[in-house]
Amino acid sequence: MALIGRTAIAAALVVAALPLLPTGGAHADPKPITSADLPRLTKELQQVTAHAQQLTEALDQAAARDGGLRVAYGRLEQAKAQAQQALNARARAVYIASAPLPVGDWQTSWASPELQELSHRAARASLTVDRGLVDAVTRQAKELHVLQKQADAFRTKLLHQASAVLIDQDRARQLLAEAQSVADAEHAAALEAQRQALDALSTDLTLALTPAQSTRSRKALDDQAPVIALLERTGSGIPAGYQRTGQVASGQASWYGPGFVGRPTASGAPYDPERLTCANKELPLGTVIHVSANGLETNCLVNDRGPYVGDRILDMSRAGSRALGYSGLAQVTVEVLVPV
Repeated sequence: MALIGRTAIAAALVVAALPLLPTGGAHADPKPITSADLPRLTKELQQVTAHAQQLTEALDQAAARDGGLRVAYGRLEQAKAQAQQALNARARAVYIASAPLPVGDWQTSWASPELQELSHRAARASLTVDRGLVDAVTRQAKELHVLQKQADAFRTKLLHQASAVLIDQDRARQLLAEAQSVADAEHAAALEAQRQALDALSTDLTLALTPAQSTRSRKALDDQAPVIALLERTGSGIPAGYQRTGQVASGQASWYGPGFVGRPTASGAPYDPERLTCANKELPLGTVIHVSANGLETNCLVNDRGPYVGDRILDMSRAGSRALGYSGLAQVTVEVLVPV
């Protein structure tokens, strides 16, 4: 994520969400959660999730009133891709045509007239690429930029509605974690279904806040989905198919959330705060890391760049920071994992 506005854009939304986080202050419930609390937790979880779904549906309806922005963006992006392919093909043809004859210059005079004419045409072709193709690609790139600015402005209007959904989502995740900590096998399946519903809700919210989603972003989203799903199933252990490398770093981690939902990450995928992803300045995009803090551990996929504040080494998604038990900053230890 770019530094511009990371703190400023998200500040109001983050502050709005923080009162829902456990503070450990005078109003915190001192009693430990037991199985007797499960009915209450389950009921509240269902209520909060239902409310979040209602708000998301309203947000999705608002997002659909974009004046055909998504359709226009998709069509223009396709036209640009076709124009770029034509330009690339022409450039390749010019390159091939400009290749030297298989005989040396000293033998050119001995070549047939047809071969000499072919050589002259190749030399002339190598001097130019169709200007119309270049102009088409340039024009469509500018038009896409204009549409992206319109999408950004439209997205800003939706953020206020989205903040209420994000607050509900955060509360629902906390309730789910509490319920899972005391659930027996009989209730575990129902809670897993509830988690999947929350995951789907988060995806819907992310896509609603991505009015102009490109082919690259859709592909990145699809490519990353299996890895992220594996990390989320794994929990705090080392995911199947991966192993430790001993490549370890320690430092301060932050998290980013509400103001960036739907924004493209460095990998191209839109940012979803409820996926186990993170930003790092140095590790290659696509790297899987094991992160520990506060006596807790989780795994996440590096799919973004940052943070660009001080000497912080990691910017976690909201899901990642929640898994590590922090809502502000934390001292973390990161270990790179590699496929077996």
